[in-house]
Amino acid sequence: MVGFKEKYSLILFFVCGGALLGFCLARAYMMNGKIMRAQTVPGEFRWFNLNIYRINYIIHIYLSIVGGILVGLQFLPNIRRKSVLLHRINGYTCILLLIIGNVCGGIISRRSFGGEINAQSAYYILAIMLIFAALMGYYNVKRNTRAHRKWMLRSVVYFSVVITARLIMMAARLIISNIGTYYSLWRCDEVFFVLKDANALVQQFPQCSSSDPSNNGLYVAVHASIYEGKLGLAAAVRVVQGMALWIATIIHMALVEIYIRSTESANYQRHGFVLEARDFDSDKTYSPRNSDW
Repeated sequence: MVGFKEKYSLILFFVCGGALLGFCLARAYMMNGKIMRAQTVPGEFRWFNLNIYRINYIIHIYLSIVGGILVGLQFLPNIRRKSVLLHRINGYTCILLLIIGNVCGGIISRRSFGGEINAQSAYYILAIMLIFAALMGYYNVKRNTRAHRKWMLRSVVYFSVVITARLIMMAARLIISNIGTYYSLWRCDEVFFVLKDANALVQQFPQCSSSDPSNNGLYVAVHASIYEGKLGLAAAVRVVQGMALWIATIIHMALVEIYIRSTESANYQRHGFVLEARDFDSDKTYSPRNSDW
């Protein structure tokens, strides 16, 4: 029905592609402005209320979700073989959506999840990896379809890092909450934005006492625990966010390279229009030394 020749490719498509599609569909409700604000981690809109962050956050959410839904079509063999024009138009659309979405994501990384440097660096590196892979895939569209396939696989796998990171975060924030000795640095005005009560703010953090609690740049340590309300939950998310992104990135990088190398010989098998005629040599035997990136 979808054109896969190997069972393992079909299974991987339904498992991995289904996870990406399901995640994007499940997050589609975030495209509603009111729900977006309610479902974002507590405290984030202290900064996302500013135009530069709010606009980029909205663009990031919209384009990432739409791009994530459309990108699965690129890996359906029947579309690549029988609807080449659709494959190309959808491919260019996905590249554009994901690149712009990641650039906007990089901008909000300065304040996302507290703007801690471990999370910032993970977002920036991941965005660079995805954009580079997508551009390399675009560059090789008409030059080398084997290299094109590899780079587009990499870009989609890098894009999916957030799914694995979410799973890691769910486990990690529970673990650190049970350990009970982790803290996250918050500005007093960020804490006030979550608590909504100046008296509660001063009671929990006396050093945050000021005439204008909504604009206080003093930093305080907030206990990270999912058992301590919205503030504790948000602090726990901040603590584990960078770690989860880095671990997920390493996992995805390793797995996609393993898959690419294990399926290298498939690059020399022409099924329909999967490969351009000029890239196909029926007499050529696969050799790792001759493989493209």
